[in-house]
Amino acid sequence: MVPMNNQDATLDPVEMLNDVLEQIWHTLCCSYDATGDLPDIKTLFDGSDLSKPFQAAKTVIANMLLEMMENIGRFSPWYTRPARAFGLTSLRDPLTKRNRWMLAPEAVQKWDSVLDRLTVAIEKNYSLIQAMVYVEGLMEDCGPGETWVIAHCQCNPPRSIQVTRSVLEKAEILCDACMHPFE
Repeated sequence: MVPMNNQDATLDPVEMLNDVLEQIWHTLCCSYDATGDLPDIKTLFDGSDLSKPFQAAKTVIANMLLEMMENIGRFSPWYTRPARAFGLTSLRDPLTKRNRWMLAPEAVQKWDSVLDRLTVAIEKNYSLIQAMVYVEGLMEDCGPGETWVIAHCQCNPPRSIQVTRSVLEKAEILCDACMHPFE
């Protein structure tokens, strides 16, 4: 028997990306006895090259591990473990002369299925992630007392976002569904 209301359930790209990130964060926290909220998008994607989704996924996992290490309770056996025990290794960037953290080869193997899921999520949400990182960067540049507004797109019913007036004026934020700017 076929149900009468057989509509395809479409998952909102933002929800899909957030779900994947939340699941991965939860998996990492459970694996290393940590607690804490998922870091912001800018922190997660810091230093990632979104044009290379697998590399970006490895960077995001490394950033998650770095943040997660800060959320380990001092009575946990993981509290005093070095970064390498979490699958992180430090590499000196020849261009910037700064050290950056990356996944060690054994961590790439250990988190293979997680990396695959995240790679697919990054491929499907490339432009969304870029926009979220960009907007979050603009939001950090906002001064105290900025006016917050709710902007709408031209979808029916319209989608809405809450941003500061200066962000709305500086960046043309497009809706991924109707491709019109939020106003």
